[in-house]
Amino acid sequence: MSAPDADAPSQTTGPALSAAARRRSLIVVIASMTGMAIFYGYTGPLLSIVLEDQGVSGTLIGINGAVQMLGILFIIPILPWAMRRLGPARMMMIGAVAALVSILLMGVYVNVWAWFPLRFVMGMAQSVMWTTGETWVNHASDDKSRGRTVSFFISAIAAGFAAGPFLQAEVGSVGLLPFLASTGIIAVIILPLFASLRDRIDVAGRPSARLPQYIRLAPVPMFSNLFFAMIASSLMLLLAVYGLRLDMEEGPAARMIGWMGWGGVIMPLLIGYLADRMNRTLLLAWFVGLGAVATVALPWVGEMGVILAPLYLMIFGGLRAGHYGLAVMLLGERFRGADLPSATAIFGFMFGIGSFMGPALSGVAIDLWNPHGLPFVIALYYLLFLPFPLVAYLRHRREAAIPPSPSSG
Repeated sequence: MSAPDADAPSQTTGPALSAAARRRSLIVVIASMTGMAIFYGYTGPLLSIVLEDQGVSGTLIGINGAVQMLGILFIIPILPWAMRRLGPARMMMIGAVAALVSILLMGVYVNVWAWFPLRFVMGMAQSVMWTTGETWVNHASDDKSRGRTVSFFISAIAAGFAAGPFLQAEVGSVGLLPFLASTGIIAVIILPLFASLRDRIDVAGRPSARLPQYIRLAPVPMFSNLFFAMIASSLMLLLAVYGLRLDMEEGPAARMIGWMGWGGVIMPLLIGYLADRMNRTLLLAWFVGLGAVATVALPWVGEMGVILAPLYLMIFGGLRAGHYGLAVMLLGERFRGADLPSATAIFGFMFGIGSFMGPALSGVAIDLWNPHGLPFVIALYYLLFLPFPLVAYLRHRREAAIPPSPSSG
């Protein structure tokens, strides 16, 4: 099976969705994924704080969180087939139930070693929901408004990720109650999906490439998601620990993740405007470069005060949301139809690799250089990825400047 041209959008498409069907699908999937973001924004700091309070090392906390991301890699190969067979709503329901069972068992068995298999299952559940949701959003979006649609999607899930840590700070981390509270969040994920049980991601034909080939066909969005995952998962799992090691109280330490999330609510409004009017690859390079610069100030967050610290964290979080949102847009504009579920599965696979590598490396760094190894490696992740969009943008500019040969006409 030959691979398609690396720069041309794939052309295998299914039946066109009506405007009403697009709106309904987008409302349902965005509402459900907002609930999912609340769940992971809530459980991320909760689990790390519980382990930190038990005296578990930063290295082991990072590895424990990284095992959750191994579950993402395990489930990815069957997701394109399962999405087409079961439909996106049922797939996300299955993921939500698996996540609920995992977190409740963690509340019963509060032990870092017992949590390893449970977090592996939670990672599989996360992959089922997240990859299905990303595919569904891109499938229901049209090209003319993709920037605005994806930006609204990013804002909604950023609001969820922001609300989760604030909710966790209010509920606390003592006893079984914080784990039982997640039941209500899972209900937020599942209830909207009943409105779309008949929805299908309908496509004509078969994918035009084998799964690993999608990395070569779209290296910028694929590696963007890998490095985004390294950054986002490290901050989700270790930022509250970093705050505690800066002598912050538990509540303010957990809320740092929430403030970053609120920045992700606001920034996509600007991203949607810019992404529909300028080169998205260049815009991605800007957001990645500025993210690296913003990381430099993180060691002083505890001294910034009650106004400047949230403002800084919101800007930092907004840049991070721009990084992810632009990768989703680039993926959606590159692949169509039968290629979209497969490409999104590999997009999720790259997220899984990054989410495994990021916390594991960052956990070691925060112990080796206590605590400032965390911002150091976050800045390093940004800088390692920055050449990808810059080189791609410059290559496309150079190719566009070369006049077509007479024989090509």
